[in-house]
Amino acid sequence: MLLHQILDIDSDEIIFLSEESYAGLKNPHRSLDFLKQIAQSGKTDSEIRAISDENGHIMCLAISNPASQDFPSFWGVFTDQVARSGILTPAAGQYEKLVSRILDDCSTVTTVEASSQELDTALREYLSYALVERQLCDICDKPSETYDMVYMDSRIKRLDDLLIKIEDKFHVSGNVLEICCGNGMATLPLEKSGIFPLTIDNDRCQVCQGLEHNVLKPERTIIMDVMRLSHFFNENSFDAVIGFMLGTIYEFDKEIWTLMMSESLKVVKPGGILLFTLSKYEEMDILKRILDGLGAIGEIIDNTDASGIYDQWVYLGQK
Repeated sequence: MLLHQILDIDSDEIIFLSEESYAGLKNPHRSLDFLKQIAQSGKTDSEIRAISDENGHIMCLAISNPASQDFPSFWGVFTDQVARSGILTPAAGQYEKLVSRILDDCSTVTTVEASSQELDTALREYLSYALVERQLCDICDKPSETYDMVYMDSRIKRLDDLLIKIEDKFHVSGNVLEICCGNGMATLPLEKSGIFPLTIDNDRCQVCQGLEHNVLKPERTIIMDVMRLSHFFNENSFDAVIGFMLGTIYEFDKEIWTLMMSESLKVVKPGGILLFTLSKYEEMDILKRILDGLGAIGEIIDNTDASGIYDQWVYLGQK
């Protein structure tokens, strides 16, 4: 895994991250508790690998733990990478103080350098593999389904055609965020057209399915609530925000969708592309009114067909 490469440790060595999700790393209470115990224990003889960013900040510690009667040897990994991104949390300051105390009392420290983006990518990959290996679920009663059972060629072809249909107005490159990605069915045509997005969804079972079939890529996938985008990403981070078949929209839950769109607009750059699809015109009308109210400029495109189910109505616009 990428974490092994950054830390320069053997690929067969076990890495353990206390938090069970990317979102959990925003306020990493478990990690802080472990670091506090280590700091309070005084001088440690454990081997420590420290990952330093380009500014000299220690953004990750890996502490070796010898094998015991109950557990094999492993590296405990602690980081403030996510806590420092987007909206800064108090956890970042707590982490920094504890790390300073631990390093002052440590006799064996190896420092390696990496960018914060490299570490972030490695954390995403680690958590994706942990999800697929069922390390993050107490009980999984979802039966495995074959690729052909899950991914519909007809819908993928329909999205291929949509991207061709709008290609004169849909010029996307750089950093792209796909929200509500589900199992990645709509990610396939994006990648076919040369767009490789960071994919997020709050449904871990759908995300797990996409990862199992290698449709969603471990290093580019996060389980995350769209209503908290700006908590994790800096403003103006993405060149485009895309979402296919976002969900069912009603007037009574418009506030939820307003927050989702507001968060999307915060993280997309000025002039950045917005592309969303829905099933019904009534839903798209609500969504466009929300986006108009938030200052986006866009149009509704009729993409209806005889089936009347998927991606019938399209919003294409800009921040």
